[in-house]
Amino acid sequence: MTSLLQIAYAANILILVPVLCSMFRDGGSKSIRAFQGQVENSEGLRLLVASLWSAILVLSIAGLFQPRAFVLVLIMQVIYKLVYLLVYVLPRALRQGWQSIPQGLSFCFLLIVIVWPFLISQGTKSQ
Repeated sequence: MTSLLQIAYAANILILVPVLCSMFRDGGSKSIRAFQGQVENSEGLRLLVASLWSAILVLSIAGLFQPRAFVLVLIMQVIYKLVYLLVYVLPRALRQGWQSIPQGLSFCFLLIVIVWPFLISQGTKSQ
């Protein structure tokens, strides 16, 4: 039987695989497709983010098999994505307009910040 936590891990995998493929290929002067060209490409920063997201991908794969053991990776995602939305996206959007932010990424982060706490709370109650 699939748990709610496994749904979150599966969603992470579905989101991260194509994003990471582009993150590792968007070197040099190319804009970072994951950020819709709204964040300047810095080789070190791009690879740092790609490394973090790669770790989340690996832990999400493990989470499919041991959902409760890897729940902290889901909690960490909620925290860092909420911080990003509050510290970068919201202030930039209010100063420079909503077109100045990576809207697809921001929307995805917002959905995770809203939905993952529900999946976590319900998924850790059951079983």
